[in-house]
Amino acid sequence: MKTTPLHDTHCKLNATFTERSDGWTLPLHYSDPISEHLAVRNDVGFTDISYLGILELTGDDRASFLHRLVSNDVENLSVGEGNYATLLTHRGKIIADFNIYTIEDSIYVITAPQVLDSLFIELDKYIIADDVELKKSTDLGIIAVAGPNASELVGSILDTNIQESLAELSSVSIEFNNDGVLCIRSSFYGGIGFQLITSIANLEELWKSLSLCRSDVTPFGYQAQESLRIEAGTPLYSRELTDSVIPLEAELDHAIDFEKGCYIGQEIVARMKYRGHPNRLLRGIEIQSDETVPINTKIYDGDKEIGWVTSSTYSPSLDKQIALGYVRMAYTDAGCAIKLETPEYQAVGSIVELPFLY
Repeated sequence: MKTTPLHDTHCKLNATFTERSDGWTLPLHYSDPISEHLAVRNDVGFTDISYLGILELTGDDRASFLHRLVSNDVENLSVGEGNYATLLTHRGKIIADFNIYTIEDSIYVITAPQVLDSLFIELDKYIIADDVELKKSTDLGIIAVAGPNASELVGSILDTNIQESLAELSSVSIEFNNDGVLCIRSSFYGGIGFQLITSIANLEELWKSLSLCRSDVTPFGYQAQESLRIEAGTPLYSRELTDSVIPLEAELDHAIDFEKGCYIGQEIVARMKYRGHPNRLLRGIEIQSDETVPINTKIYDGDKEIGWVTSSTYSPSLDKQIALGYVRMAYTDAGCAIKLETPEYQAVGSIVELPFLY
């Protein structure tokens, strides 16, 4: 069983836990997951995402080394800037997706825990004569804050308003509790949000300060993380993103710099962009059913199989069942009627362009 450094804190809050397929035991919810979700959409909430994997690159060649391997620009990022990128196979399939953050003396690469080890191995094998040191960080934790009042809450805790001027995936280091917090702008759950990275030694104090800042601010668990993510149309590795998916199929154009030089898988991605098109695209699905559609449910047009479901949830914001899934190009227009079916589940629905909610 893998737990975050805040596990004991979650136990004291009487959290209900869930064990994910990747071995992590995480808070599923603290109270009512629908109320937790709506608190984020209407006000603000915070959550423990310390299960994410963090790689740290140091050395004079760290930016040029990473730049020639990944799909987005790294060399031209200034301190405090960041972006979203992928590492691909030579056939253009996704090995890992991640956020890149440039700080004063290093680069952080933050990725899904399922791919941390494989990403480390893939990057490490290309370090030959480069002045680069690559390591897995084991002394940092992350708390996400999300909602329309997220900036106000973060500003109150960190005693600053500098976070309000941050661009997406940009960061600033702020002193807190005689330690440092890296404050990153992130819309992962849709709308306004931040990720706060700090040392494990400082993590509990940061969590406590968020809890005590306002009496009506409560944490949200993994169930609300998922419903918020799906409403925002944010793909997740092991669900929407796998080693059988090319970035453009998931419409990850923002993870690719089409002007940069060669990187692994670049030829396949460029050919699809300029000479062809994907055979399938990631789309949202609104479902006419009271039951949540099972993952991997097949999608049909009549008797013709046209795709499959990758993630699904009840949307408290829309008060309906929704899903993410891949469908063939001919069925990607908004409003296209579809059928979902397994031996135990049947429903009808319609295609929605993502996100469901901004």
